[in-house]
Amino acid sequence: MKTAQECKLFGAYQALAGIEDAVVLLHSVVGCNFGTLSFHVPNRMQDIRQACTVISDNEIINGGEKSLKLALDSMLELYKPTAIFVISGCVSEMIGDDIQAVIEPYSQDQCIIRYVESAGFRGDFCDGYEHALLSLADLMEPYKVSAKPVINILGVSTDDYRAAADKKELQKLLGDQAELGTVFSQCTLDEVRKAPCAGLNLVLGHGIDLAREMKYRFGIPYELIDYPFGIEGLKEICEIFDRRFNINFSEDLARIKNEISLGLEPIYTYLQACYGMPAAVIGRDARAKGLRRFLEKELGMEVVRFARREEVGDLEEFYMTVRNSEVAVLFGSSFEQDLADELKIPLVRFDYPIFDEVCITGRSFIGTSGVLCLIEDILNAVMRNRVLKGALY
Repeated sequence: MKTAQECKLFGAYQALAGIEDAVVLLHSVVGCNFGTLSFHVPNRMQDIRQACTVISDNEIINGGEKSLKLALDSMLELYKPTAIFVISGCVSEMIGDDIQAVIEPYSQDQCIIRYVESAGFRGDFCDGYEHALLSLADLMEPYKVSAKPVINILGVSTDDYRAAADKKELQKLLGDQAELGTVFSQCTLDEVRKAPCAGLNLVLGHGIDLAREMKYRFGIPYELIDYPFGIEGLKEICEIFDRRFNINFSEDLARIKNEISLGLEPIYTYLQACYGMPAAVIGRDARAKGLRRFLEKELGMEVVRFARREEVGDLEEFYMTVRNSEVAVLFGSSFEQDLADELKIPLVRFDYPIFDEVCITGRSFIGTSGVLCLIEDILNAVMRNRVLKGALY
């Protein structure tokens, strides 16, 4: 079975499942439903809007179109959604189900039903995410660009760690000078439709295909940025706003720096232990690069092993490079816990999927409180570790 990062279906699910008034129907085997659900539940247990046709031997022999129709009828009755996204899996594509033909007889007036091809053998997580997000362009309607600057965010998956809290911090940063528009995919279907009213798309690694399509269709420019961890991350966003909209956030940035400095004063001695500390970072594109920037430029750590999850062909090869290093702290997902246990070093979770922690306090990892929370998590993880790597930290 493919891991989440290697499977196109998981990417499509992450792109669409966060649309709050829509539901996802997986036309696949039960394992696809269990896998996506197991990563989703620790993050948003109260918000489960998915079902599965549970393709079995009978459907493989006779076709799964009848099961798909029954599932659609049940979802329309139980959920009464504004949209249903039918995400196909490997088996439904291999047996040749005509999913579009099943969907066509349904009226699109009360509930939009869209088919998103996501067979795992046809691509990886990134392919699925980009393809599914791009499909939302057909739901968008031309809107007059708002007089007040509106910014869309692309590349936030539904189960990204602390993404909901990060969204609130971004809106707090904008204040009264600009408005946070559609955050894909932590939004409603109506917000998807109105996304073209924005004056700028900020792309956090993923979502570049939709950003290009929106520029082509609606003339909306986009900026590709790393995840805004730390002061440097916020500074990059502020510089973009200044360049694009002539909005000066210098006073806000100075205030944030001062608040962070005051917050860190009581633990300054502990921060000194971070200087030169060798670290390993593995994560998805913008998150991994944004965290590396924060660790090196703001905490003075040395990232000696780094990998963008999208570029890792063999995860074990990266793990071996970590084993052959002096890494004292590991940054990654829940998948890296076994490696951290083996090396007896702390693991700081920051990247999808995280299924062995819950988030209930709304703690962000960006903005004033977010920087303090992230540093707090890093220091506590290091201090709780029972083995002092080389007796240096």
